[in-house]
Amino acid sequence: MSILDVATSDHEVQNVEDRPWREVSDVGVAAARIEWAGAAREMLLGAARKYQALVQLKDLAAGVQELTRIQTKQATRLWIGGVLAEVYAENLRRGEPMLSSLCVNPDESVFDGYAVIVGAATGETPADADAHASHERLAAHRYFEAAGLPADGGSAMIPLKLGAARARARKAAIAERPIKKCPICNLQTPANGICDTCD
Repeated sequence: MSILDVATSDHEVQNVEDRPWREVSDVGVAAARIEWAGAAREMLLGAARKYQALVQLKDLAAGVQELTRIQTKQATRLWIGGVLAEVYAENLRRGEPMLSSLCVNPDESVFDGYAVIVGAATGETPADADAHASHERLAAHRYFEAAGLPADGGSAMIPLKLGAARARARKAAIAERPIKKCPICNLQTPANGICDTCD
């Protein structure tokens, strides 16, 4: 069964609270994953249609359970990767960009397992998962004609919070580098280690 078959209709969304909750143990892990993936796809499509929108992992996990009325007591990290992999498999079947790239951690980095999912599907694991995701997000915004997309087509960008954290980490790494000084005049030496004053 494809997640296309379990996509939630507008009528079902309106009446979702009328349906009883089910446990994963009653539905089965594979069936639950397919239903969750259908709901995840709908949530991620909403983000894809708004330029630079993202979906927090915790919100996606709560949302798919609410929409499908299938709940689990398992930690999110133990099951959400399989759901996002199923969403990506559906994207590949449809020839679409990777909607799972729009799902992020609280610090706006990609979810754990992102690089593994890409590697398993394409045979090539990205060296920088966040940079890879930024290009997939842009492709998704363009493909789904996102509201707010600039006339020039926009650009692939690391999310603001993650970009700021990376900039701080770079500054900290530079500040921690030892300063080489000339043993004679005690002035800082250039990168080649030769003092311009004494040598």
